[in-house]
Amino acid sequence: MPVLLVGVLGFGLTACGDTPQAKLRQTVFDAASVYHVAATPMPDVMAGKVPGVHLSDEQKTLVKKSSQTVVNELTVLETVIQNNNTLTQTSVSGLQSALLSFQTCWAGVKAGTIPDACKTGDTSK
Repeated sequence: MPVLLVGVLGFGLTACGDTPQAKLRQTVFDAASVYHVAATPMPDVMAGKVPGVHLSDEQKTLVKKSSQTVVNELTVLETVIQNNNTLTQTSVSGLQSALLSFQTCWAGVKAGTIPDACKTGDTSK
């Protein structure tokens, strides 16, 4: 799935709307969708219900931290959108970076490794 994410985030999204704000908002919505799809199996994996995937407590902690960073970024940006305030490219890029770190961490941990993205993915403010 990280390849899909790079494809979605690395080449820009085909956003609805013509204004820069509309495009940034669509990017946030699309990133939220990508995150939710990626995170959907987390509870089952964390609970040991997925055959062949067994996570240590350290791995679980790292994935949870990486996931929480994305949630924090999304919460801030969704609040900006709800309040009809201005999004910045920098803030949206921060979300994209956190999401990519989460994707890399999650994929690696499920494969039995601890990628650097797990260790350095905390971009929360």
